[in-house]
Amino acid sequence: MISAEGRKPADPGGDAGVSPREEALWLFESMVPGTPVNNLSVALAVAGRLDPLRLDAALGAVLRRHAALRTVYRGEGARLTKRVVGPGEFRLNLVQVVTVGEPTEADLASVTAVPFALDGGPMLRAVLFRSPDTDVLCVTAHHLVFDEESAPVFLEELASAYEGTRDDADPDADPDADVATDDGAANGAAGPAPSRESLAYWREELAGATTDTMELSCTEPEPDRPTLAAARLDHALRPRTVAGVRRLAADLGVPESAVLLAAYYVLLEASGAGPDLLVGFPVDVRPENADRAIGYHVNHVPLRLRLDRRESVRDLVLRSRERLDAAVAHADVAVDAQADLMPAARSGRRSLPFRHVFEHRNGGGLAAFTLGGLAATPLPAPSGFGKFDLRLRATSTDDAVVLHAVYRTELFEQAHAELLLARFEAVLNSFADDPDRAVAEVERWSERDHEIVGAANDTTRPVEPASVLEAVHAQVLRSPDAVAVVEGGRTVGYRRLWNAAHAVRALLRDAGVGTGDVVAVALPRGPELVAAVLGAWLAGAAYLPVDTAHPEERIRYQLSDSAARVLVATADTVGGLAYVAEDGPLVLAVPPVEQAPEPGTADADAGAGAVTVDPKACAYLMYTSGSTGRPKGTLIDHAALGNAVAHFAEQFGAAAGDTTLWTTTFAFDISGLELFVPMVTGGRLVAAPDQARSDGRLLRELIEEHGARFVQATPTTWRLVIDRVADCLRGRGVIVGGEPVPLSLAQRLVAAGCVLHHAYGPTETTIWSTSRVLVEEPQGRLDVGSPIRNTKVHVVDGHGRDLPVGVRGELCISGVGVAIGYHGRPDLNAQRFGEHPEYGRFYRTGDVACWRADGLIDLFGRSDRQVKLRGNRIELGEIEETLLAHPEVGGAAVIMVGDPSADAVLIGCLEPADGPIDTAGVWAHARARLSRSMLPGDLVTVDAMPLNGSGKVDYPALQRMVEARRKAAVRPGADHRGHADHQGHADHSDRPDRAQCPDLDDLTAELTGLWRTILRDEGLDADADFFASGGNSMLAALAMQEFQNSSGVSISLAEVFERRTPRALAVVAREAARRTGDAAAAG
Repeated sequence: MISAEGRKPADPGGDAGVSPREEALWLFESMVPGTPVNNLSVALAVAGRLDPLRLDAALGAVLRRHAALRTVYRGEGARLTKRVVGPGEFRLNLVQVVTVGEPTEADLASVTAVPFALDGGPMLRAVLFRSPDTDVLCVTAHHLVFDEESAPVFLEELASAYEGTRDDADPDADPDADVATDDGAANGAAGPAPSRESLAYWREELAGATTDTMELSCTEPEPDRPTLAAARLDHALRPRTVAGVRRLAADLGVPESAVLLAAYYVLLEASGAGPDLLVGFPVDVRPENADRAIGYHVNHVPLRLRLDRRESVRDLVLRSRERLDAAVAHADVAVDAQADLMPAARSGRRSLPFRHVFEHRNGGGLAAFTLGGLAATPLPAPSGFGKFDLRLRATSTDDAVVLHAVYRTELFEQAHAELLLARFEAVLNSFADDPDRAVAEVERWSERDHEIVGAANDTTRPVEPASVLEAVHAQVLRSPDAVAVVEGGRTVGYRRLWNAAHAVRALLRDAGVGTGDVVAVALPRGPELVAAVLGAWLAGAAYLPVDTAHPEERIRYQLSDSAARVLVATADTVGGLAYVAEDGPLVLAVPPVEQAPEPGTADADAGAGAVTVDPKACAYLMYTSGSTGRPKGTLIDHAALGNAVAHFAEQFGAAAGDTTLWTTTFAFDISGLELFVPMVTGGRLVAAPDQARSDGRLLRELIEEHGARFVQATPTTWRLVIDRVADCLRGRGVIVGGEPVPLSLAQRLVAAGCVLHHAYGPTETTIWSTSRVLVEEPQGRLDVGSPIRNTKVHVVDGHGRDLPVGVRGELCISGVGVAIGYHGRPDLNAQRFGEHPEYGRFYRTGDVACWRADGLIDLFGRSDRQVKLRGNRIELGEIEETLLAHPEVGGAAVIMVGDPSADAVLIGCLEPADGPIDTAGVWAHARARLSRSMLPGDLVTVDAMPLNGSGKVDYPALQRMVEARRKAAVRPGADHRGHADHQGHADHSDRPDRAQCPDLDDLTAELTGLWRTILRDEGLDADADFFASGGNSMLAALAMQEFQNSSGVSISLAEVFERRTPRALAVVAREAARRTGDAAAAG
């Protein structure tokens, strides 16, 4: 909408080469074409009316005076050239825009956020916004011709020229007579060659450094196609903090910038950047006699520091000062312009030697001044983009220090960026309070962090009665004739159920079962199972659920390991468990509940007395799969179970007469919620057959027939049945958990009109430990809510330190729900359970999580479901969720096969939703949403996912199935659905018929040869990813220049970043050659 016009150079032969610093700046911009990432702007609010003619003349005077502002650039293919336009040739038009009111941020953005084309046109623009009361001047320049130190000089000379105090009447006068620049005329010149000493310093300083490990764990993953959109936050340090920083700096004899830099290192390390830190620092490289030169005269040097948690704050500050001084002393090397010095970055998008920048300035920035006698006040004029993940500037004045943070909005939420600034202040206060404390003891939490986490963990609530058994007994006394359990055509009331429980108790006592023993229960869902559980408790024992569908060997192991005294079965199933009696517990057949003593008989009345339970006694023993293949038994006490059941009974709003559908296998701990919530609230429990977990039609019939108010299932089950049951869920409570819940599934369930209870929790902390009620469709990442009553959640780092909001770490859980431990596994108990001096016993879940700013918890999968592939941290669950969002995909699981250090590849396994899967459509869906590093190397379809006994995906079984299929596959001519390169990256570009394009093989071979030569690796083939093979942006530019020289075909850097392999780029090159040939023929 707004443009600046200037005459382009008439003589292309006048173009000149550029310096390495200029080239590095342009190369970075080439990775994100069409963005104003290199724009710098100054804006002035003028109280009154400016004279446009005088202002235009003043701008011309400044441009004539500074050659840099008259330098134009042309980027063609992989080559950048520049030309300094003479004062008589160059003219910049001042554009005037009339606004109704004061210019808005959008008005300014129409100037500041528009990129420059680098096509030989002007590298700056000027717009005068005219409102009724105020004029606003906005001048935007490309960083190639302007830097932040240029701004005050530009404004001072503009004001002077506007007021007519500078004589610029003679256009033939030497425009640079009193302004020295790097070379006396041109901007960004290379200047003297870097010293050998400096090159050697940086080569040693950056040896082994990588930016891959510098990603903050409080950020979102780097997108494959970043926009570099950014926002700015300001934060004034409190007077107490400022005084402490200056006192510490004075005590140590260092500038306050050293204290601030040291605190920045600690902030980054505490945010997940690791101990080996690289921070960028801008250095003004103007020669001594060119302090008033306008142009690109800044060099960002990397400050590398390996943080030692044992050293004192005092020593850290002194080391930070030393690193800063050494780097500045060797700032004659532009590290980002030296390919052999660049730290390794396997992603390819990372062409800078650092992700985070620190700056310190003395003075309050641009000051107010007068322009033609009118007050002119500088305004913020950001471009809305930033090349660094986080850039922190501290501006010091006599009585204040103000922080200015520019953060990439693709990586940070605003709330987390605000918390980072607050934490930075907390670190500074901790520094000043005790400079002799170890770095490990420095406070890393802000007051707001403590408020958020403290409020979420404020969960202490009374639970009366403390045990489920006591609560059921109270319910029996309140409504003995109410229906308790429905199974098939049978209906059992609370009194009869209680009497049956006492009958089981008597059987168990006769069999020698006593307090502390284990009773195995191998019964189908129904009233006999409920009576057996209650009877075991009445006998003082714990129950062990046994799924008779499990293999005989697994059942034998559980019975042996648990030392179960008795196994309870039905008369119909005892025969099938005969093998147990050989060397296992006594097998007892319990009679149907209908045979329990009738009310009023002596046997029945014997069960009417008071019930007492030791809350710390074991309530049940639950076996889950172990990582070594040996199942581990978790012991849960009565207080833990009672707490979970009481919480969810309240959360569900469960009341007497409400019906709950009992669908989950009894050997899965979440089944306990379906069983016990209705029992303690006077509800009705309807036992569903196993088929209901996969037969949506049957599940729907059960829901409607019994008027079920609550239905629980795993995400896998819900995905199987949702099509059949969605329109009968309105108003019902739906509970989902047990494995990661895809956002698309949660949205569909909520859209069906249900009240969705999204729950999370490992077996070791009793069924569910966190939950969230959803009545509106969730957007973005699906959180798992907040801790349930009497439960606390902690996110900790590798040293066990609690992490603040937004920083990812291992999720630990403490509180009433924590298990007694693993039965007979002291080794595992020591690994997974711990004692904390503040919050007591806790369990290490192995799940990666972080606190959100709203006090909820985000999960990022298990730490053992995260893989590191070619320098990229990849959460397999995120890929699965993306694949599941495709409508044709009913189930998705991602596994990694091969050696992670060599030929590993990600495989996406797809289960059809209803009918065949269009894998090309799934690829297009995935490529539009996932970064390249996360794309599976292949997609395979399976008729049905293998499931374990808990109804979850059996990943080991899936791994074996896929590896067997890959070994059996005939590679020559195989149909891969999507083909993977040797790096495991899928390339699904449409490849043309080679018969129609005979030059494609030649182009591919030439590009492959270039890859081998420039990357010095003769083993690279046509599918080698340039960046995963050790390339970076500078080497890519060199490769494309060599290719253009030899073939006459130009490929842009953006295409290299997008296509990356010789085979894919050959297609691009062929099309470019065809366009060139067509144009030549037309001419």
